[in-house]
Amino acid sequence: MVDFKDLIKAGVHFGHRCSVWSPRMEPYIWGHKNNVHLIDVSKTAVQLEKAAQFLESVAAEGKPILWVGTKKPAQGIIYSVAERLGMPYVTHRWVGGTLSNHPQVKKSVTKLLHYEDILARAEKYPYYTKKELNTFQKVVERLKKNVGGIVNLKWPIGAIVLVDIKKESSALKEAIVMGIPVVALVDTNSDPSLVDYVIPGNDDAPRSIKFVIDYLEESVNRGKEKSAAKKDVSKVQEEEVLEEADVTIVLDEDETEEQKKSKRAAKKALEETKRKPLKAAREKDEPEKKRAIKPRPVSKDKSEPLQSESKPAKKK
Repeated sequence: MVDFKDLIKAGVHFGHRCSVWSPRMEPYIWGHKNNVHLIDVSKTAVQLEKAAQFLESVAAEGKPILWVGTKKPAQGIIYSVAERLGMPYVTHRWVGGTLSNHPQVKKSVTKLLHYEDILARAEKYPYYTKKELNTFQKVVERLKKNVGGIVNLKWPIGAIVLVDIKKESSALKEAIVMGIPVVALVDTNSDPSLVDYVIPGNDDAPRSIKFVIDYLEESVNRGKEKSAAKKDVSKVQEEEVLEEADVTIVLDEDETEEQKKSKRAAKKALEETKRKPLKAAREKDEPEKKRAIKPRPVSKDKSEPLQSESKPAKKK
């Protein structure tokens, strides 16, 4: 459980001015002093623990978590945590459609990787002039700021962590549309009704943001350790199945055809038993594949239009 003293030391209990507040944050407000709302740290501790447990379960499933914080106090903290965890992040600017129109945003990621490759091979293969390479360098720097953190973003996304939902309103809306669970640090001036796991606290002070994000990082690390342990167990099980099923059947020349057929059938059955558990384990991990859409038949003679199968062709 989170210690209340640590929360107060980090300044998590400080809210916004009383004149600028959201009535829906009232359950999390303890009182006010000098015209500034004070957040109830006991409720912050409970909510932080709930959010940490949820993120631990997501990480244990092996799903990625997207970390978002574009305001200045949060940028450095979010970047360092995401880099340590090896997870995607957004710290400069939220690109519209990152979640709801990801294939389009992925084009910018491809462009970034392409220009980075050109610059890496510039000395070995001098196909471009100095001016062109300088232009490419500027493009790479711009794209790195916008989409550099989501280069390794994989689907499905397990959760999204936001700092200040008022600032990250676009990211919040896209996550809701895509059905991605939202964990957010919410101050007294924001509406918490759209957030799945609300962490009431000060989202302006770097100390407060660092305390909350570091606590969440610890839980994600525990989840990643569980996921790695599960993978190791599954590998051992696969090896055991292969060892058990590793039986060779030799066909003798003196045997009759019937004996040979029975031995071949037994060999085939053993191979199937070898494949079945591995296939079941893979199907469990893999997402459901979309149904293959049959291509529409195209007529070779362009002058004659295709007749539908349901309706017969009209007689002239």
